[in-house]
Amino acid sequence: MSSDTSSGMKRAASPSTPQPQKSSKLVDSQGFRLRQQQVDKHSVIATDGTNTKTIHEEETEGANYVIEGRLRRVTPYYYTYLTYCKLRWIDRKLVDVFIDEFRDRTPEAYRQAIDQGTVKINSKSANLESVLKNGDLISHRSFRREPPVSSREIKIVYEDDELLAIDKPSGIPVHPTGRYRYNTVTKILEQEMGKTAHPCNRLDRLTSGLMFLGKSSKGANKMMEQIRERNVLKEYVARVKGEFPIERIVVDKPLFTKSPKLTLNVVDFENGKEAKTEFQRISYDPESNTSVVKCHPLTGRTHQIRVHLQYLGYPIANDPIYSSKFVWGENLGKNGEGDYDKVMERLDLIGKTEPATSWIHPVGDGEVQLDELCPITGLPLYSDPGTNDLDLWLHAYRYEAADKSWSYKTEFPYWALDSSRKFMELAIKEAEKCGETQTQFNVGCVLVNNGEVISTGHSRELPGNTHAEQCALEKYFEKNGGVREVPEGTEIFTTMEPCSLRLSGNLPCVDRILQTKNIRTCFVGVLEPDIFVKNNSSYQKLLDHNVEYIHIPGYEETCLEIAKRGHEKIEATK
Repeated sequence: MSSDTSSGMKRAASPSTPQPQKSSKLVDSQGFRLRQQQVDKHSVIATDGTNTKTIHEEETEGANYVIEGRLRRVTPYYYTYLTYCKLRWIDRKLVDVFIDEFRDRTPEAYRQAIDQGTVKINSKSANLESVLKNGDLISHRSFRREPPVSSREIKIVYEDDELLAIDKPSGIPVHPTGRYRYNTVTKILEQEMGKTAHPCNRLDRLTSGLMFLGKSSKGANKMMEQIRERNVLKEYVARVKGEFPIERIVVDKPLFTKSPKLTLNVVDFENGKEAKTEFQRISYDPESNTSVVKCHPLTGRTHQIRVHLQYLGYPIANDPIYSSKFVWGENLGKNGEGDYDKVMERLDLIGKTEPATSWIHPVGDGEVQLDELCPITGLPLYSDPGTNDLDLWLHAYRYEAADKSWSYKTEFPYWALDSSRKFMELAIKEAEKCGETQTQFNVGCVLVNNGEVISTGHSRELPGNTHAEQCALEKYFEKNGGVREVPEGTEIFTTMEPCSLRLSGNLPCVDRILQTKNIRTCFVGVLEPDIFVKNNSSYQKLLDHNVEYIHIPGYEETCLEIAKRGHEKIEATK
């Protein structure tokens, strides 16, 4: 394990003084509405005795991040939970409300906290007989140990004065909830980058990818309205168990939250809400027996993509809920089959006595309760999270306005490219065969179907000024008796973006790809620079014809060096 690196959190600036509005609502300087509790934190004392810090002052001091290999830890800290009595709590005992409404601790732990005086009502210590009344302000100061999360970087995709678009890593919650506070996207952005922003869309803790956060209420409201009114096209990428069908599949099955506590969602034709998702295979890897699939959710139900894939029999390969044999049995919940009582019983054990498992990682090595207790709270301590606790092969890849006025995307997730890199490297070896040229360019190409190479080609391999894609296709056609077709679901790997214009008048490579009709995915090593053909439109043309266009990063320098090999001799004579 790498050496520990301690990162002291930047002290977040105090929220601006709340500004009164015509509606009498309190808002901060960014225009976001403030709850009364956020205002009260500036006056309510967090501790007793000589230490008279307010809740806000104690929170501002925060904790420290410690980056340790793949994990981001937070040093333990004190935190005061503040809330007003809800209508359904009126005239009920405080202890009963805590036990019934909150699941962060055991009933005995809540009784002990109240009995020790760490829970207050209107700044006065409560007891086990305290009854709640309308308007009561409840505070609970506790010592907290947050679970570690992934130490992967939160990447900025786009930023202006109103909006922040990020690439969220898997394994990090979006905002404070449950056992997480500082180990969340919003707090990391605030503490380490000095950016205060509010989520416009939310991803599950395990889901990675594109997220929008409003830096002002105007920016947040504009984006949230578009998403709410379904004026945004969403594209996700998943890696699933098995050989996903080649044809486009639409799943229109209603979803129901079977257990909010366990976040278990299932297909339910009686109680479920409308849910619809489109799926299209991108690639298949027979070595791991997994497929990379494009997912287009047309509705926004919780775990929609995950449950629809499970229902089809192709669950996300490392999904600790929907692809776990321990939870579902051998059938993994295909067609909605499963004894839900047993499923929930087993799910409730995950992270307590049983580590999370998945189809691709069946051996659990993750978080469980230890036999050791915290010396301050007396609560059980936990082991570190493992692979199944931190990763999910589901990624929000692209969001686009329905009217095409804007479009944002992230890099393609690394786990969706692992099995494809060997074919790009083979295409580079093909490009090496071209030799030197002073006026032309050197490109390699490989055709793949179901994980098997069916043809290769490189620039000028066939007579004439032939391009690599043209050579690979023509060689395959000749081998198959002149039939000008390739197998359905074929993938093409080329070191350079396929040309959309041939100055010689020959058919451009992008048109040759589209003529086959059965090529569904085009992988490229580098986008074509302007020194080749300016304004190459192959990217958009392929997308318009439902051919996935995917850049595999890491080969740009090599691909360009080979492509221009020999050109330096011409430059030297000028």
